[in-house]
Amino acid sequence: MAVLEMRSVRKEYRGVVALADVDLRVERGQIVALLGPNGAGKSTAFELLLGLVRATDGEVTVLDLPPGGRVRRHVGAMLQAAGLPGQVTVRELVRLIGRSYPASLPVDEVLERTGLTSRAGRMVTALSGGERQRLQLAMALVGAPDVLLLDEPTAAMDPAARRAFWDRARASVREGATILFATHDLAEAAAAADRIVVLHHGRVVAQATPEELTNHGSRDLEQVFLTLTQATGATPADGGWR
Repeated sequence: MAVLEMRSVRKEYRGVVALADVDLRVERGQIVALLGPNGAGKSTAFELLLGLVRATDGEVTVLDLPPGGRVRRHVGAMLQAAGLPGQVTVRELVRLIGRSYPASLPVDEVLERTGLTSRAGRMVTALSGGERQRLQLAMALVGAPDVLLLDEPTAAMDPAARRAFWDRARASVREGATILFATHDLAEAAAAADRIVVLHHGRVVAQATPEELTNHGSRDLEQVFLTLTQATGATPADGGWR
C-alpha cells in the first residue's frame, strides 16, 4: 500500500519551478531517503506532503487522502525551518504536542526513547543543537503517527547521537510507521534507507535501492550521486528554490 504518493507533481513559486513532473511512491513500512543538493526541491516536497502548500499541478496523497486536514493527525514531522517556543520545558512542549493527536504515547516513554529524560524539566532555550533535534523527534513521535516526515533530522547530531536516532527511528518502523527523510549525507542514506530518491533541479533523476545505485558495491555512491546531479541538462531558474 502506498502511504505517500506524488503523481506528475509540479510546483511553481511566482513562475519559478521548484518541482517538475515528480513521481514518488513510498510503501507502508519503508524508510526512504530523499537525497539532493541544496535547491533540489526536498523541502518543497515535504511542504506539499504536509499540506502547507498546494501543488501547481499533479496529485499528492498521504494515506490515500489529500495532505493536511484530517490526515495531519496521522503524520509526525521534523522540519528544518520549524522554530521551537522557548519559555516552556521539554516535558511541557512534548505533552502539548501530544494533545493534538487522537492517541498519543505517554510523554515519559517518548522522552526516554529520545534520550531526553534527564532534560525533561529544562527550558527549551537551554538545549544544545543536538538536544533540540532530539526534542523535535520527540514531538514527531509523541502522536504515534503512521507517517514520519523528517527533514535533515540528524544535521546537528554527533555520530553517537545519530546512531541512537536511527535505532529509535527503526523501532518506530517496527511498530508500524513509515519514514521519508531528507538528507545531504550519502553514507546515512545508504545505511538507513530501503530506497533512495535523488532529486536535482526539482526533478527525480533516480529511484533505487542503495544496492542498485552502487551496483551491489562495485560503484562508489558519492561518484554515482555526482554523476546523477551533474549529468542532467536541466538548469535552475533564478531565485527561490528550496
